[in-house]
Amino acid sequence: MAGYGPTYPASQLDWFGKVFRDRYKPVRIRRQQDIYYPPDPTDEQALALFATLEQTFPSNTLGTDKWYILTPSFAPLLYTSLLTRPEYSSPEQRQALMRRIRETLMKLVPIVGVCKPLDAIFEIAAVTAPQDRDYSFSREGWQCDDANRQRGMAWLSRLYQHNLDTIDDVLASQKDFEWLSKNITYGLYLSDHSILNDVETELAVLGGIMIQNLPRETAWHLRGTRRIGVSAGDVETVQQCIELVAEFRGLRLHKVPRVADIEHEV
Repeated sequence: MAGYGPTYPASQLDWFGKVFRDRYKPVRIRRQQDIYYPPDPTDEQALALFATLEQTFPSNTLGTDKWYILTPSFAPLLYTSLLTRPEYSSPEQRQALMRRIRETLMKLVPIVGVCKPLDAIFEIAAVTAPQDRDYSFSREGWQCDDANRQRGMAWLSRLYQHNLDTIDDVLASQKDFEWLSKNITYGLYLSDHSILNDVETELAVLGGIMIQNLPRETAWHLRGTRRIGVSAGDVETVQQCIELVAEFRGLRLHKVPRVADIEHEV
């Protein structure tokens, strides 16, 4: 049909056809049974990971009760293994431990989504003795008001300092995410330090972000962890612990920076 685009000679049309066929050749879809999946780690392997993490974690400077914040994916087994220790021998001590594990999972909700933390809660509930159940409600009476937003902004400002202006510029045209970040992610979840303190909160957040191989947000929270007073050496050791968890789960962390890469921004 004349007038509807250029006319190509037959030889050139044959060439176009060959290129198209080569580029879009049929792809064989692999069946589920054709794909190799490594076996799930055993409980013994997970317990060995816990021991390695506890030995590697900078407990001398950050505290002996923080290493397990980096292992929420194995919360049920972690919980039952910790219960064998003398410091968790009474129902009150076990309830306090449950509050810390639960708060770690709560803080991961805006980082990884609700389903995995919620599933971990159900798994933990299945192995919790009746006398060890904790019925406290840490966010009872919470309101999405100006005080909540100010609390979130205060924590944001500690972590981001002058870098917050650049993020606010982006979110100025993404108002839903601006509201979500300041009122919910930071206001509701991350600025509440009544159970986990500031450093413990950042450990949970850094681990939850880095395990997803996210370079931008990992850099933000490597920098934020340094800004709230954790030494560069300790942050590097924490990252090595997160890498141990990632290797155990068969995950790659090839995109994320290291603390040395962001040290000039601190």
